[in-house]
Amino acid sequence: MEQVKLLSMTVILTVLIWWSADSLVNEAVSVSVTFKAVPEVAAPDMLVEVAAPNKPFEMQISGPRRIVEDVLGQAPLHARLRISDRTTGPATIRLDREFLKREMAEQWNEFRELTIVSVIPDTLPIILDHWITKDVNIVLKRLGLAYDVEPQSKPTSTTVRMRESRLQELPEGQPLQIDVSGEVERLLKDQSAGQSVTVTIPITPDQRIFGRDARLMPGTVEVTATVKAQRGTASISTVPILVAVSFANLGKPYRAVTRNGSPLSLVTQTISVTGPADEVSRLARGTTRVYGIIHLKEDDLEQLEVLKLMTPEYHLPPGVELTEVPPAIEFRLTNVSTTETGE
Repeated sequence: MEQVKLLSMTVILTVLIWWSADSLVNEAVSVSVTFKAVPEVAAPDMLVEVAAPNKPFEMQISGPRRIVEDVLGQAPLHARLRISDRTTGPATIRLDREFLKREMAEQWNEFRELTIVSVIPDTLPIILDHWITKDVNIVLKRLGLAYDVEPQSKPTSTTVRMRESRLQELPEGQPLQIDVSGEVERLLKDQSAGQSVTVTIPITPDQRIFGRDARLMPGTVEVTATVKAQRGTASISTVPILVAVSFANLGKPYRAVTRNGSPLSLVTQTISVTGPADEVSRLARGTTRVYGIIHLKEDDLEQLEVLKLMTPEYHLPPGVELTEVPPAIEFRLTNVSTTETGE
């Protein structure tokens, strides 16, 4: 029994001795590491990235064999390097051993017991940038429609979040603005003319101006306008002229004739009109009819065979009007019975 105890103790001691010896033996190896640059927490508006190409670095490490082997088992390593805030533009980070030791130990506990001997190359090229906010004017410069009330945007400006590097590339003094004319008129052209209309326009930053990843706040704008009715002008020929008498005189035997005795109902005029384009077009095609009226008063009916000059009143569709006063019509009133009997 004593021999068994002695043998067991011998085995345990042997294992402990070998484990201790292995832990005390230092080994130096090279491990492949790829670095990713990230901003420090204290610089939330900073952007940082490794300048291309981002090739693996060779890091020489030394330490207890067991720990070195653990690190090698995780290779290749992908490490983050926290970069402190600095000026926008390219920069070079020196990879000194103290800096690397701190960053690597934050991600792998094994590095707390390892020594970083060197890293090749020993610098990391990076590109730094910053998010900035700028005011952007909302403009309407290329308006083609006619308006009774010109388009007004609300708000008149928005805010863009863009990279500082892109702002530095723009010509000095160039105003930041977004022209929403095209989208506004696309939505307004089918709206009712003569009425105030408000449309909501989504706005997005042009990457050619504001750069990639730019974002507008807010991303919509409301535009209010009153579109003027599109007007047209046309000449309408052979418009008939009618004679109107009061209801009380309808039964009287009078007839309106021209100087040479032709019935006035055969007389026509050519008139020029202007108004909403659709209404004018219907008049020109004859889809809508128009006529002129000569209103006779009681005194006119008592003056037979007297030549008169009177200007017709034209009944036109709503919004349509004469471009000029038409010529007066010459006529006379004659007794129907006298005309028919030839007396």
